[in-house]
Amino acid sequence: MTQRQRRRPPERDYARRRPPQRGRPAQDPRRQRNARRPAPRRRRRVGKWLLAVPVVALLVWLVLTHYVFLIRNVTVIGAGDMAEADVVRLSGIPLGGRLNAVDKAALRTRLESTGRLAFVSAERKYPDTIVLTVRQRSRDAITLQAGKLLVLDSDGYVVSVGDVAPEDGMPYVMGLKAATYRLGKQLDAPESRLGAMKAVLDALKAHNAMGYVSEINLEHLSDIELIARKGIVVSLGNSENMNNKIIWMVGALQDLESRGETLGRLDVSSGSKADFLSGATPTPAPTPTPVPEITPEAVIGEDVI
Repeated sequence: MTQRQRRRPPERDYARRRPPQRGRPAQDPRRQRNARRPAPRRRRRVGKWLLAVPVVALLVWLVLTHYVFLIRNVTVIGAGDMAEADVVRLSGIPLGGRLNAVDKAALRTRLESTGRLAFVSAERKYPDTIVLTVRQRSRDAITLQAGKLLVLDSDGYVVSVGDVAPEDGMPYVMGLKAATYRLGKQLDAPESRLGAMKAVLDALKAHNAMGYVSEINLEHLSDIELIARKGIVVSLGNSENMNNKIIWMVGALQDLESRGETLGRLDVSSGSKADFLSGATPTPAPTPTPVPEITPEAVIGEDVI
C-alpha cells in the first residue's frame, strides 16, 4: 500500500476538548416537565381533601341550625299595654324552633289578624333570640259600614268591629264611600278619601283637638266639614295646610264656647284666619242610602276586639 493510499487519522483538537461535566446528566425536556408534576397518588389525596371541605361545612351548618341556633327567647318591642306573653302567643313563634325558619309573611298575617297590632320587623339575634317589633294601632275614629261600627286608626285600618259605639269619644267619619272591610286590613275606600281623613285626624291629634270634634264629613273633599261637640260647624276646605286650619279652629272654638256660642258656622278654610257666622244652621248629615247585602267573601272577621 502506497503512502497516498494510507488513510490518515482525523486530526483532533485535544486542547479545545471540554472536560466531562460532573453532576446530574442532562435530561430530555419532556422528562423535565413530567418531573415537575405531582405524583398521581398525591393528586388523588388533594382531590379528596377538596371534596371533603364542602361536606364538612354542610355538616357543621346542619348541626348549628338544628341543634344550636334554636329559639329560646322572644323579645317584644312596641306592644303598648298588650302583655308580651299575649303577643308571643299570637305570633305563633315556636320556642325550640329553628332560628332561621321564622316566616315573616306568616308572622305579619297572624299579628295583624286581630286589628290591634301592626307588624314592624322580626330580627334574629344569635344564638337563640328573636327580637319582634310591633306597633299598637291607635283608635282614632269610627264609621258605619254594612250595619257594623268600625273602629279605625288614622291610616284607615280596621281595629275592631262591633254593634255598639265605643265610649272612647272618637269622631264619627262620614263620606268614606268604602266597599268592603276586613279586620286588621285597611278599609277598601278611595285613596283620596283615606288621605283626607288621615290629614284631619293627624292634625287633630297633633294639637290635642280630638275632644272638640264629634263628626268629620268627607262627602265633598273640596269642602271638608267638622261638627264640634257643642254644635258649631267648621269648614276646613280641602285637606291642604290642615295643621294651620286646626290651630285656628281650636283658638276660635275656645273663645266661642267661653261666650256660650253653640250654633253657627266657623270658616277656617284659608288657614290664616277664622270667620264665624253666628246662628247659622248646621249642614244636615246626608241621608244614608240602603246598604247592599255583603257576602261572606267580602266581609270577614267581625269579632269585637
